[in-house]
Amino acid sequence: MSFLTKFLMTAVASAAAVSFSLSAAAKDYTKEELEQIIHSYIVDHPEVLVEASANLQKRKAELTAQNESMYLKTFEKEIFHSDADATVGPKDARNVIVEFSDYNCGYCKHSKKLFFKVIENHKDKGDIRYIFKEYPILGAGSEVSARASLAVYKLYPEKFLDYHMSVINSASRISSDADLKPYVEKLGMDWGAVKKLMSDKSISDTIDKNMNLGMAMEVTGTPCYIINGKFVRGAPQTVEYIESQLVK
Repeated sequence: MSFLTKFLMTAVASAAAVSFSLSAAAKDYTKEELEQIIHSYIVDHPEVLVEASANLQKRKAELTAQNESMYLKTFEKEIFHSDADATVGPKDARNVIVEFSDYNCGYCKHSKKLFFKVIENHKDKGDIRYIFKEYPILGAGSEVSARASLAVYKLYPEKFLDYHMSVINSASRISSDADLKPYVEKLGMDWGAVKKLMSDKSISDTIDKNMNLGMAMEVTGTPCYIINGKFVRGAPQTVEYIESQLVK
């Protein structure tokens, strides 16, 4: 029996008790009889489905909010204070945005452009810290991209943002490390050094930690953001929405 059926049985049986008795003294109903009673009641009172659905969604939202609050407390260090993740902006910024993304994710590419318009708008204020959680869930090309990103940040932190945006803004899908070489060399970085570091254990450890963290927090798709302690799952559609989540 599905959760929704059980939920409806409980809700409808309670409401239907006005019309009939479910006490043992009256009758012991079989499963088939109960289902027929409930079916008849729903047919006569279809509005109960709308009410039940709304209550179910409300309970799910409340449970999700509780879980996300727990995640933020349990994994605070891993989310906000990992030295391995690429970051831009001051550590004491009023606004903190954490991003779980994949370089080959089209939704990530779309939303990233919006976020970086916001970052550009706030550049003079210095009130946004942006944390990049490499979360390569879309195959081998995604993992290669994540490794290169982390290597660039370690070797050339001052060039990371330009590199990151040039790859994100590309319409091409990354399939291998050879696809990334032109982006690295265009910015005057040593491709040999970047490629060597990509296979370093420290890079592997960072990706593993991010993947484990994301799975523990039910990050099942990209992009996923945490904006000032609030989870935003999926791609925001406007700059205005992102701005509305920031502390002014």
